[in-house]
Amino acid sequence: MVFLENSIIFTKDSIEKINYPTAISECERVGLEFKHKIVYYNSRFLRDFIYLLKDDEVVFLEELFGPVFDTFGLTFFTFENNFYYLFNLPINPNYTIHVFIQEKDWFRFPYWINTERLASLGKLAGEISHELKNPLSGILLYASMLKEEIGEVPTYQTWLERIISLTERCRMIINGLLTFGRPEEEKREWVEVNFTIKKVYELLSEYPLFKNIKFNLKLQTNLPQIYASQGQIEQVLFNLFINAAQAMKGKGEITVETFFKNDTIVIKVKDTGPGIPSEIMPFIFDPFFTTKEKGEATGLGLSICYGIIKNHGGRINVYNLKEGGACFEILFPLLTREALREDAV
Repeated sequence: MVFLENSIIFTKDSIEKINYPTAISECERVGLEFKHKIVYYNSRFLRDFIYLLKDDEVVFLEELFGPVFDTFGLTFFTFENNFYYLFNLPINPNYTIHVFIQEKDWFRFPYWINTERLASLGKLAGEISHELKNPLSGILLYASMLKEEIGEVPTYQTWLERIISLTERCRMIINGLLTFGRPEEEKREWVEVNFTIKKVYELLSEYPLFKNIKFNLKLQTNLPQIYASQGQIEQVLFNLFINAAQAMKGKGEITVETFFKNDTIVIKVKDTGPGIPSEIMPFIFDPFFTTKEKGEATGLGLSICYGIIKNHGGRINVYNLKEGGACFEILFPLLTREALREDAV
């Protein structure tokens, strides 16, 4: 089998040399839709997806992975809790080559760049921490004193409790910077994910930014607990909710789902915003990367989230929804007894 396009030759041998799962498809009309029928695949594709293939049967890529093969160039999708970068490259009007690259393989090449970047970030985080810790401690002290002086005035007590809570949140963000750039030990405990989500929601619900945003909480009952840092998980949710609200410009819906599948707790945060442009998708977890105007953001929120989730042995994925908007997906595998024993040591 040889495919020709503008003097580029694709043979079985050349496709076999690609180190990632690769398939060749032929576009075929099926009813009212066009689908991509698999006509060839390399041994890496066979190794990773053999359980999806059937002998002597026509197999369409859409039936295996979903409708992600019409977009030429780079696109993204999640399959069985794995995040894939997908290259769809047209060979000629009828045939397309598809290269599947898992997230862990995608980031392997620039690892040394990220390492240097994180070292710089750790140094910067230390400087920021020293500059902000004293003022934040002062705010906490005076707010606590004022709370005692006012007495039992419900409205004022509520406001002061929020000032104290948000100031403590600022301190956790500073500590998160330090954790991201230079991981440190933190207290871990058994955390109820649903309770934590409701707590962060209640804290943010009366912000002006959330005034015209509807929250939909679809939380599975009897969800297993995770062994984690309560404050850091709150910080991740805080950042994701804020980002979703800002993406929707303060108007729309945020849906939070939790469920348990394949020994993994899954948290999904969906919004009804414009989604994330494909050209910036690979960079959104990079430190200091932001699409906001200068002075509006530091570009550290999602990078901190990424560091926290990775430090807890989990994964965080992002993709755009068919119906519009973006979805951040967090996956926490349940720890084994052996892992807990090691953590205790």
